[in-house]
Amino acid sequence: MTYKYQLIFLGDIKNNACNTIKARFFEKIHSIGLKNNMFEVIYDETFREKYSNKQPSFVFYFGNINHSEKENDILKVLLDNGDAILPIYFGENFEAEIPEIIHIMNGRQYIADHVEKYINYAFESMRLLRENRKLFISYRRTDSSTVANQLFDAFVRNNYDVFLDTYSINPAKNFQEELHHRMTDCDVLIQLYTNDFKNSKWCNEEIVSANQKQIGVVEIIWPDCTPDIHNLLCEPIQLTQQMFMDEDSNSESCRITEECIENIVHTVESVRVRNLAARQDNLVGEFVKEARKQGRQLIQEYRYLVETLKDDRIRLFIPAVGIPQSYDCFDSLRFRKLLNNEKIELFLIYDDLRIRKKWIEHLEWLNESLEVKTIKKKDFELWLKNN
Repeated sequence: MTYKYQLIFLGDIKNNACNTIKARFFEKIHSIGLKNNMFEVIYDETFREKYSNKQPSFVFYFGNINHSEKENDILKVLLDNGDAILPIYFGENFEAEIPEIIHIMNGRQYIADHVEKYINYAFESMRLLRENRKLFISYRRTDSSTVANQLFDAFVRNNYDVFLDTYSINPAKNFQEELHHRMTDCDVLIQLYTNDFKNSKWCNEEIVSANQKQIGVVEIIWPDCTPDIHNLLCEPIQLTQQMFMDEDSNSESCRITEECIENIVHTVESVRVRNLAARQDNLVGEFVKEARKQGRQLIQEYRYLVETLKDDRIRLFIPAVGIPQSYDCFDSLRFRKLLNNEKIELFLIYDDLRIRKKWIEHLEWLNESLEVKTIKKKDFELWLKNN
């Protein structure tokens, strides 16, 4: 696997809490069908060798009253990259146990019964919960429907929310509009690239849309097929006749082997890791860039951007990769309740490209009623000027 999620442990890693959290984290990973080799565990001494700023990361920092400042260079790299850092302290004094460079982060006092909460922070940050792991399978019913169904079952077992047109689009819907809308919400697009699919006018359009939204594409290429579309974000998997049961790839009911399916699952997870970080960085980066142009000061926390205004009001900007849902608004309000600060104003920032017009109108209608407001990417500049 080329790309991995990065789980980073810094500070007093000899504290038993570190081992407890790590063990419980991987138990939970296994319970949702993920494997150890999808994660890179990084410590102080392996940071420079293993860390990549192009992959999603979550950092646990374990405080100690005698902490050293030797990890400050590493913490600065992580802060500059906008990685999520959760400082955990054990006594009564956060500032005495945690290096000054991350005093700006929102820490937690360690409570043994709250280990599950700490792990959930990491899961949310790396979008490992099933509702955040979205996949789109594109295929031609005439020659690959059986393989599409094989992959649907395999990815559901691997904790993905899978979009397959035969299961996921209701009758009488605008088919193409619905396809683009749902693709926008996915982390990875799988194309079953057969000769018939190759002749489809939608093939090129899907690639263009995926590139615009920085959605990763995995092309499953049939044995007698050669892709003629070049796409930098695409990861190709060339099939051979031996990867099909009975070595027959030309019938509508052809099936691929379990070994081949396992390879596809691993490749998709790798592409998801690569593009997840890129999509969030792009969204957050665009907002930060526009804010800086206007002289605004933003601080990156583990799942949001913070702006403190002169009248002590605090604004949190939460990136919503994909299509914002009303549940995201509800979840944000619940999050504010946890922070216990009524002066906090909440905003979801999102990329509106290819999202259905009616859905955007729905979000704008919600803006009139809810405390959580949404801001479209194309409106970043105007919104920051006016607010």
